[in-house]
Amino acid sequence: MMTNTELPQPAPAMDLRFIVTTSSNRVWLAASRRVRAGGEEFRLVGYLPESCLGQAGHWRRRPLAGRQTLEQAMLAAQGAHLEAALNAAVAEIDAFLEACATEGLEPNLRGLRDDWSAGRLDFSTLPKTLAQTLAELRARRRQRDLAGQIGRSVRLSDYPDTFAARRRPRKLIAVLGPTNSGKTHDAFERLATARAGVYLGPLRLLALEAFTRLNEEFGVSASLVTGEERRMVEGSRVTASTIEMLDPSAELEVAVIDEIQMLSDPDRGWAWTQAVVGANAAEVWLVGALSAEPAVVALAERLGLPLEIRRKQRKHPLVVGEALSHNPAGALRRARPGDAFIVFSRRDALNLRDDFLALGKSVACIYGALSPEVREREAHRFAGGDADILVATDAIGMGLNLPIERVVFTAIQKYDGTTRDTLSPSLLQQIGGRAGRFGHQEEAGVVAGLTPAEHKVVAALMKAPQPPLETRGFQITAGSAYLEQIAEMAGDTRLEALLSLFQLHADCGDGFFVPHIPEEQLARAAQLDRMKNLTLHEKHVFSMAPMASQNETIDGVWRDWAYTANKGKAIELDFLPRVPQRASLEEAETTVRLIAAYRWFAYRLPERFIDQEMADACLAPWISVVDGHLRSRYRQGVGGGRKGVPSWYWPVRH
Repeated sequence: MMTNTELPQPAPAMDLRFIVTTSSNRVWLAASRRVRAGGEEFRLVGYLPESCLGQAGHWRRRPLAGRQTLEQAMLAAQGAHLEAALNAAVAEIDAFLEACATEGLEPNLRGLRDDWSAGRLDFSTLPKTLAQTLAELRARRRQRDLAGQIGRSVRLSDYPDTFAARRRPRKLIAVLGPTNSGKTHDAFERLATARAGVYLGPLRLLALEAFTRLNEEFGVSASLVTGEERRMVEGSRVTASTIEMLDPSAELEVAVIDEIQMLSDPDRGWAWTQAVVGANAAEVWLVGALSAEPAVVALAERLGLPLEIRRKQRKHPLVVGEALSHNPAGALRRARPGDAFIVFSRRDALNLRDDFLALGKSVACIYGALSPEVREREAHRFAGGDADILVATDAIGMGLNLPIERVVFTAIQKYDGTTRDTLSPSLLQQIGGRAGRFGHQEEAGVVAGLTPAEHKVVAALMKAPQPPLETRGFQITAGSAYLEQIAEMAGDTRLEALLSLFQLHADCGDGFFVPHIPEEQLARAAQLDRMKNLTLHEKHVFSMAPMASQNETIDGVWRDWAYTANKGKAIELDFLPRVPQRASLEEAETTVRLIAAYRWFAYRLPERFIDQEMADACLAPWISVVDGHLRSRYRQGVGGGRKGVPSWYWPVRH
């Protein structure tokens, strides 16, 4: 803030004036003069550190005569210095503006003029401030230039042209229908006659099931390729694989893409986009829910491919039954062999399992933290009659062809990490559709809620139409080729920066394809960029590792492996507990997941992860430990809950 009082001035020189101004709670003697910048005239006002008259509060309490005496003394001592600093500031500003004009930079002149005339300018810091401003302007221009270069070079509309599949005739065959309509069976029958084919599914469990069925049920020589495992069968014509493992260079007769409705998945939809666009097969079968039809039609039109749609009907009737009981505890006593009770967390699954065991029931248990091998064993226990009741999470929504007579929802809301939301019609219908599987049961499959509160919602959602998939916004992720291209343009190997540049500046065209980077990958990239010895390839691999960051133990091991790789050392299989039989269920589950992650890394960074054979050998014993815990009649849950309410029960909230 400047005062209205001007000091008696020395002989005029270029409109020079001395005034008193306040800045940063201090009072200063300042020099000012009129200057021009950007075609407009303004008064430049500034001070020097040596021209401070004191604290603002103290200054106001001084009598007028005392203030005037100090002002005159400061003018005599610092007037010449202030005048010289003012002239130097004018020269600095002129040089700054000339540099901006020469380089085509566009500073915020109005804002700068306001700052320079407000009386808050310290002449001694002006050169550094102007240099920083000039550097920022140049950096912004480089960013704009880089953004334009990326937009011109990374055109997502050209994404299909990056695949060999674009240069051969292909046909899309969409086999769409509800659960238990025989969609996958039709696809397997076609694969069985193909000279070369691939099955692409969303889960390792589904790839394993396809591998088993093709070899045993359809008599096809098939191999298995997932992120963690390779079972190469000599002379095989077909490969069962997880969808991220698509090999776009392999020339095939038939490619089957399962669960095509996952094109809209917010985290993994990019893998389905990649598969539809890049599967190098004469026939590309798209198998999934009827809701996917608009998206499939849109993709066929954009790719210029012929499309055949085969709509399937459910082969076995499915009905909505009745609630089991008015209270959750009493409902368990009405469980019958062939029932599947659905919960939505590992904790609830194990607590419900324990309550069934306490009632003398035999129970199989399936949830997401279990490896595919353990899930398959639990499924066989239920299918073979060794377990009367199945307790499962929504992990049974895909795969696992089970003889379920009745699906009972113990809850109709699921926690998504932030809130507990009601299930979507598509998810509830997919899980409920597991009841009454064709070939397993003679009677109609039944879907029900545990109590009237859940049952009311279940009945409504079973009738609700599934919303159709969007016809644009198909995800494309930043693969190695895109990252290397952007790194060369940016002269930067920081993974977080490259991922962000792809997401922000890739040319989306009409929005049919959009860039997608998972938030977890960005967060990991920031951590990896602090490890200066990792190559871009190594950082990219570590950022995509299938290791849940929300699990503290697994996330800690991920960081340890990254630090070890950064030191240039080999990563050994030295994290296993010594005696598997003494491990708890949770410890054994975590160990199985870590072994699977190690095997995943070993296929991608074999020079770092050197104990792949040992990892392969260790997996089976640890799977048996998990299986043993689930087969036992010992309690595995953590209990808890509220008085009078089972620990696994979550009442409906409106």
